[in-house]
Amino acid sequence: MTSRTARLAVLWLIGLGCPAHSAPARSAAGLCLDAADPEWTGDPAQEKTGSIAGTCQHSSVKKFPTLVFIDVMPGKEFKAPEKPTVMDQKNKEFNPRLLPILVGTSVEFINNDDFEHNVFSPDGEGYNLGNWGKGQKRSHTFNSPGVYVQLCKVHPEMVSYIVVLKTPYFAIADAEGKFKVPGVPAGTWKLKIWNERLKPKQLDATYEVKVEEGKEAEIEIKP
Repeated sequence: MTSRTARLAVLWLIGLGCPAHSAPARSAAGLCLDAADPEWTGDPAQEKTGSIAGTCQHSSVKKFPTLVFIDVMPGKEFKAPEKPTVMDQKNKEFNPRLLPILVGTSVEFINNDDFEHNVFSPDGEGYNLGNWGKGQKRSHTFNSPGVYVQLCKVHPEMVSYIVVLKTPYFAIADAEGKFKVPGVPAGTWKLKIWNERLKPKQLDATYEVKVEEGKEAEIEIKP
């Protein structure tokens, strides 16, 4: 190739908006399919979403934190957050008492009392993180869905619950039972609820709700 031909080839590539130092793929129309262009990265378009709002009507809701969640979304996978979620230990209490997380999430237990604490659970794979003093912390990663009671061997009165979920679509109802789950993909889904006083039959029940793009689906849950 002569120097004149080489210069013409470079100008031709620049005119198409493609980098001259590489050999990018092209469509049938000759357009540059540069991976740096988000239009051509192959990433799916932003998912169409709506929200779910409603009320959970049960006498236990006023006294005990109540979780409302979409149990499963067939064909969808969700990546756990890289940043750990925190559970505090203060005044001989776990805070929060109910902590919902996505499966794969790590939880850091931080001791903010002036004496030692411990964290253990007999649920799932079972674990005992040992004892540690004020300002120290221990962590555990929850890789299996389920309910894990959190206990302290030093202070038997301490208790809390970590609920490990398969989807990131959940909310904790307020004292009146009201809740809202935002950013839910459009589709028909089944809700479930959980609190520490509900009976097995109530925990197994599902409540179907249809979510439409840009709309708020309303539901009344009566376990």
